[in-house]
Amino acid sequence: MKTIAIGVVVFALATASASSQTPDEQARILRDFQQRVADYTQQRHTCLDVYPEAVTAAAPAPRIFTPPVAMVFRQLIAKALGDRDGIRTIRGVGERPHAVVLEPFPSTWLQDFPRVLQDALPPLPAPLEYRLIGHDLVLRDKEADVIIGVLRDGVGPALTVIR
Repeated sequence: MKTIAIGVVVFALATASASSQTPDEQARILRDFQQRVADYTQQRHTCLDVYPEAVTAAAPAPRIFTPPVAMVFRQLIAKALGDRDGIRTIRGVGERPHAVVLEPFPSTWLQDFPRVLQDALPPLPAPLEYRLIGHDLVLRDKEADVIIGVLRDGVGPALTVIR
C-alpha cells in the first residue's frame, strides 16, 4: 500500500511539472522547434535539390516534434481552440489512419489549414506548411509533397471545435 501511495505522489508531481512551462521555457522549446525546421530546410536546399529522389521512406526521418515541442504545440492548439465560442467542427478533421513521416501527403486531405491554428503556431519557412490529416497535425514540404513531421492527435476529438 505504501508503494502505491509513493507511486501516486511521484506520478502527480511529474504530471504537474510537465503540464506547463514558464514563458522562458516555452520560448526556448519553440526556438528549438524553429531550429530543427531550419535545419531541415537547409539540408533540403543543399542536398535534396541535387538528389530529389533522396526523400523516401528509407531516408532518416527529421526529428521535428520532440516530446517538449509536442507538449508546447498541444498547449498552443488547446489555447487557440479554447478561445473560440461555441462548438463547431473543423472541416476535414475526421477518422483516418495516422500520417507517416516521409510518406507522400495524401491529396484528398489537401484542404485549407484553419486560420485560428495558423495564427497560434510558429511560422514556418518556405516550402513548409502545417496541415491536418485526421486529428494529426503534420508538417508538409509542399515542393517535395512529403510529410516531414507528425504530431499525433495534435488536434484530438475533444479539441476539434472550430470552423
